[in-house]
Amino acid sequence: MYNDEERMKSIPSKLTRLLGSRQFFYGVVLFFIFESIWVACSAVYPMAFDEDFHLGIIKIYSHHWLPFLEAQPNNAAQFGALQHDPSYLFHYLMSFPYRLISLFTADQTIQVVVLRLLNVALAATGVVLFRKVLLRAGTSAPLAGTILALFVLVPIMPLLAGQINYDNLMLPVVAGMCLLVFRLHAGFAKREIDLRAFGLLAVVCLLGSLVKYPFLPVAAAAALFVVANACLAFRSNFKRLPLALERGYRELTPKVKIGLLVAVVLSTGLFLQRYGVNAVRYHTLVPKCDVVLSEDQCEAYGPWIRNHELAQAKQNIDKSPLNYTLQWVQSLHYRLFFMVNGPQDSYRNYPPLPLPSAAAIVIVISGVVALLLYRQAVFRSRPLLVFLGLIALLYCSVLWADNYSQYIDTGEPVAINGRYLLPVLMPLAAVFGRAMSIALGKYTSLKLLFASVALLLFLQGGGVLSFISRSDELWDWPNSVVIHTNNAARRALSPVLVEGNKYY
Repeated sequence: MYNDEERMKSIPSKLTRLLGSRQFFYGVVLFFIFESIWVACSAVYPMAFDEDFHLGIIKIYSHHWLPFLEAQPNNAAQFGALQHDPSYLFHYLMSFPYRLISLFTADQTIQVVVLRLLNVALAATGVVLFRKVLLRAGTSAPLAGTILALFVLVPIMPLLAGQINYDNLMLPVVAGMCLLVFRLHAGFAKREIDLRAFGLLAVVCLLGSLVKYPFLPVAAAAALFVVANACLAFRSNFKRLPLALERGYRELTPKVKIGLLVAVVLSTGLFLQRYGVNAVRYHTLVPKCDVVLSEDQCEAYGPWIRNHELAQAKQNIDKSPLNYTLQWVQSLHYRLFFMVNGPQDSYRNYPPLPLPSAAAIVIVISGVVALLLYRQAVFRSRPLLVFLGLIALLYCSVLWADNYSQYIDTGEPVAINGRYLLPVLMPLAAVFGRAMSIALGKYTSLKLLFASVALLLFLQGGGVLSFISRSDELWDWPNSVVIHTNNAARRALSPVLVEGNKYY
C-alpha cells in the first residue's frame, strides 16, 4: 500500500507515462478524426475557407485526364488564371475520387461529404507523421503527446480538416518531407548517401510546390539543410563524396532505380510546366491574374478584385514594418482561434473562446522568452531541431513579406489567415517546447503542471467545441438529424464552457 507521500510522488510519473504513451497518442488521433468528421458531416456547404472555390476547380480538372490546361476554361474566371496557377495538384488528384463518386450519384451533398472525409484522412495522416517528426527530432514522448493534443485542439484545425481545402494535403507533405530529410541526415552522419531518400525528397519537394506555392520556402529550407549537412559530413575529404554516391547507387535495386528515375523526371516536368513556363513567359513564378487574363475576366476572381478595389481607394497608410508586424501577429492568433461561417451567413466572424485563446498567448510568449534566453542550449547537438526551426523561420518570413507587400499595395491588412500557419505549428512547438523544457530544468512536476493546465484550458472550447458553441442552425446542413444533433450538443456544452461574448 502507498502512503500519501509515495502516492503524491507517483502522480507525476504516471502522468508523464500517460502523455508519452501510444494509447494517449491513439486517443488524440481518434479524437481529431471524430471532431473533423463532426464538421464534415454537419457543416453546411460551402464553408468559409474557399470550399466552393476548391470544389469548382476539382470539377474542372475532372474533365481532363492530364493536369495540363491548354487555355483558360470557359466560365472559369472566378477561379483566377487556372492555366498558369502552380497550386493545382490537390485539385487534380481530388478530381479522380470526384469522378468515381459522380458515377454513382449526382447528389452534391453526398459528393461533398465524401470529399470532406478524404480531407479528414489527409489531415489525420499529417498528424500521425508529425508525431514521428517530433520524436526523431529529439522531442520527448510526453512533450510530443502534449504538442499533438494542443494542435488538434486549435479551433480552426478540425474546421479546416472537415472541409475541402488544399491546406489539408500540405500537412502530410511537410511532415513527409521532414522525415526524408532526417533519413538523409542519418546517412550523412555515417558519411553515407541514401539515394532512395534523396530521390524521394526531390519528388516530394517538386510535387509539394504544386500543391500550394507557399511550400517553396519549406522546400528551400530542406535544400539548404541537406547541402549544409553534406558539406559538413565530407568537409575533411571531399574525395569520399563520389565514392559515397557510387556506393549508394549500387545499393539500389534495378526496380527502385527505374522507379526513382521515372518519378524524378515526371515531377520535374510537372514543376517546369508551371513554374518554368511562368518564369520564362511572365518573369515571375506566380503571375497575378491580370498578367495572364484581361482585367474584365479578373473582376470575377475574388482576391484580385478585392485587392484592385482597395488599391484604387488607398490613402496614406502607416508603412511601419514593426506596427504592421504587431497587427499581423494579432490577426494570425485571432484567426487560429476564431470561428467563421461561409457565404450563406456573409462570412460572419465569431470571437475566440477566451480560455484556449488566452492559453495560446501565454504558451507562445513563454516559448519565445525561453528561446531567447536559452537559444544556444536549445539547438546544441540538435541539428534536426535546427532544421525544424529553419523551416518555420523561412516559411513565416516569406508569409510576412507577402502579406506586407499586399498591405503596401492595398492599404489594408488582407490575406492574413491563421490556417496558413498550421503546417509549421508543430515545428515551432518543437523548438518552443525544447526551450521551455530547458528553462524549467529538472522541475518535472512544474513541466507537467504547465502541460496539464494548458490542455485543460484548451478543452474549454478548443477544437470542435468552438465550432459547436459558436455555431447556430445557419451552419448546419438543412437536415433534421444534423440540426437536432448540433442543437443538442450546443445545449449540453453551454453550461460547462466559459464562452465569453459570442458576438462583437
